[in-house]
Amino acid sequence: MDAGTFSDPAVIDVANQRYVPIRVDADRRPDVNERYYLGGWPTTSALTPDGDVLQGTTHLEPQEMADFLDHTADAWRDRGQELRARVRAARQIRSRSGSAADLASIDRLRSTLLAAFDPEYGGFNFPFKLAQTPAIRFAIARASEDSDDEMRRVAEKTLLGVDKLWDDDRGGFYRYAANPDWSSPGGEKTLEDNAAILEVLLDASIQLKLEHCERRAADLVRWVTGFMADRTGSGFFNSCAAGSHVVDVAMYVDSNAGMVSACLRAASYFDDPWLRDFALKSLEDVILSGYVPGGGVAHEHLKPGSANPATRGLLGDQVRTASALIWAHGATGRLPYSMLAVELAQFAIRTMWDEAAGCFRDRGQSGEDRGLLAEPVWPMTLNCEAAVVLDRLASLTGDSAYHDRAMAILCAFAQEYREYEVFGAPYALAVREVTEQRRVPALNLSRVEWHLEHD
Repeated sequence: MDAGTFSDPAVIDVANQRYVPIRVDADRRPDVNERYYLGGWPTTSALTPDGDVLQGTTHLEPQEMADFLDHTADAWRDRGQELRARVRAARQIRSRSGSAADLASIDRLRSTLLAAFDPEYGGFNFPFKLAQTPAIRFAIARASEDSDDEMRRVAEKTLLGVDKLWDDDRGGFYRYAANPDWSSPGGEKTLEDNAAILEVLLDASIQLKLEHCERRAADLVRWVTGFMADRTGSGFFNSCAAGSHVVDVAMYVDSNAGMVSACLRAASYFDDPWLRDFALKSLEDVILSGYVPGGGVAHEHLKPGSANPATRGLLGDQVRTASALIWAHGATGRLPYSMLAVELAQFAIRTMWDEAAGCFRDRGQSGEDRGLLAEPVWPMTLNCEAAVVLDRLASLTGDSAYHDRAMAILCAFAQEYREYEVFGAPYALAVREVTEQRRVPALNLSRVEWHLEHD
């Protein structure tokens, strides 16, 4: 799009003459991406002066884009007041969707996975294949802990498919496969995706004793630490582009926290003290360097002298860092890790908890927010992750208030998760852990001997 559509003189002319062009990096501003993403990158959205979406599109050829921009600007010129009223009327208000957690979600998701399962190639019946890691983790857990043979079949066949996303020449897992048989893998290799796949491979190695998953987990650790890590210092890079294999060396806190958690698990499984120490150093140097007492962690690790300040106050950064800190506490027994996990949870509760909705918003709000940034978003997957983190903190601290808040989140999404079908797996995983106390293997949650006042 940069080299073609957005470089076309006709597109440049209409964009500059009839709009105020603004470019946003979706990785740097996941809160903007959450609100304006239209199903593909790059997303092009035409906004009102208030920041609401008039029209949007993804990939268009130059003339199509010029026409789209012109027609949308004409509509605003001719019917601006009508369109403004229409988009404002579409804004949503959320309330709690249930009075209790849906304990039947575990059986419901099992049925959903079986109905969507592709018995020929593994994975689930979509036009393309993804490593749908929460669904796979659910199947592994059911196969192992409940002796569920059908879920074992789903897990094992799908893991063989996911392995086809591995780049045999350069290493790392691609984002997706274009075809149902897992052929034509493509998309960039992201730190977030590879961290999630490493967790799945470790689950399969520990719970299903699958040797090929153990070998691939070791391959993945070597690729991450050799190609996606700053071995001169610490931390993990954001992504590796498809085709050019250029590495985006930005370091984002949420994805780094996910990889730290996965590497701490891998270090324990493979008995690798170097990996453990590198993960802990990355946690402290990259993630916690952006911590402000009472203000949580920043979204991006910036080098000294960076022109723009890092975005702060995002739920994903607080939740995933708190999770990594819990793993670090389990790996080392060091109390400051668990204490800081509690502090980040308290920061999220103070600034992002929505009492009416019974769950977290994706970001803190301020009076300066405009457009859709002024509108709350309640992300299901992140809230399910938050529920798990809160319940783990309840076990660590003995403070039942964290468990109660985790249960409130499960109540809040007790109906909505069903709309996501296979993608509702994070809810069922959270129900298993929060209501049945079924923890991830090798997670140490022994009680700590300190107390921190909570809100």
